[in-house]
Amino acid sequence: MKSVSRYPLPVVVALVLVFPVAAQGAEWEPVTGAETLRELVSGLTVERQLKGGEVATGEYFADGTGVVHEWGASFPRTWEVKGETQICITQLKEVSCFEVERHTAEADLYRFHDLSTDLWHEVRAKKGVAGKTAAAEKPGSEGGAAKPTAAEIAAELANPNTPMGTLNTNFDFITFDGDLPGTGDQSALKVVFQPSLPYPLGGGTNFFLRPAIPIVFDQAVPAAGGGFESKGLELGDIGFDASFGFSFKSGKKLNVLIAGMAGTIPTATDDALGLDQWLLGPELGGFLVRKWGVVGIIASHQWNVAGEDSFDTSTTGGQYIYNFNLKDGWQITGSPAWSYNHNADSGDAWTLPLGGGIAKTAIWGGRPWKMSAQYWHFIKSPSAFGANHQIRVTIGPVVKLPWKGRQ
Repeated sequence: MKSVSRYPLPVVVALVLVFPVAAQGAEWEPVTGAETLRELVSGLTVERQLKGGEVATGEYFADGTGVVHEWGASFPRTWEVKGETQICITQLKEVSCFEVERHTAEADLYRFHDLSTDLWHEVRAKKGVAGKTAAAEKPGSEGGAAKPTAAEIAAELANPNTPMGTLNTNFDFITFDGDLPGTGDQSALKVVFQPSLPYPLGGGTNFFLRPAIPIVFDQAVPAAGGGFESKGLELGDIGFDASFGFSFKSGKKLNVLIAGMAGTIPTATDDALGLDQWLLGPELGGFLVRKWGVVGIIASHQWNVAGEDSFDTSTTGGQYIYNFNLKDGWQITGSPAWSYNHNADSGDAWTLPLGGGIAKTAIWGGRPWKMSAQYWHFIKSPSAFGANHQIRVTIGPVVKLPWKGRQ
């Protein structure tokens, strides 16, 4: 995040109370006039102190644009003066309008009335002075001059090249079907911990090293003598990808390219739950990132490079991903995982689900959390024993990165 002191701004906010304040007990006068309001906001910098030492900053420029920096990401804004009494800030498709009053005894003390929430925010502004800001007592999902809305954060988290760090946990329940007797009565329950802690390299480029650590609570596997046996509380093979994300614009449209390597580490604590092979191969993905959402696909191909050599592994897999932004941090979402086994018979090579679900991003205690629930139906899977239905519930908090990287 850039330092406030580097900007020769006409107005720098010295103190922002981002929690609602009482409207009584002080004498205030309205600040009106389009030119007066435009001069007030042009060059305005607002800071907000978050828990854990994180600082959010909002910058507003004379050309009617602005940007809020929080959790390592940047959220573009636009603003305009409406009539003679209102300042309106646009974030994504939502518009928040404010009326401004100035304290009659303290010329540098202002308060902004959010007309959509009926909340008041006090701002102490002094030219050429930068100061600390107060932490919010009750931070919520509403946005502010120095705070992105839950909807803005949801849209950013859907970007596969976001610089925001998250600790995601997937809870998966799977049912099976196939030709083996009793397959329709089998199921699996597992948890996959999949953090994403990007390292910003600057210029819209990030480096990702993302492990996927599966804990199997209950897994039905075919038994050697027929029937099935249940495996439980075991560690599965750990997957990972080490990739670079590149963001680039075509006009005003943002596109993302992912390129790197994917692999699998033979960490399974039960032979029936892993391959006992080291796998490695290339990874490539492409996405369209728009105000309405994100669509794209990511795929990798893995071969066995070490470990058990009695059989060869050659598998292509990935996810097709879509997110459509709704209001208040809600999204329609889908990220079904598919694969193709090149060494299997043609009728058993595909594992292909169709599905989707709903996601919600909320801000609790000043920290964003994203939660989603998806249902997948497998239209193709191995004929003898394969997945039929899957329910995935995901929850992940946004976390402060232990490094800054390049902005």
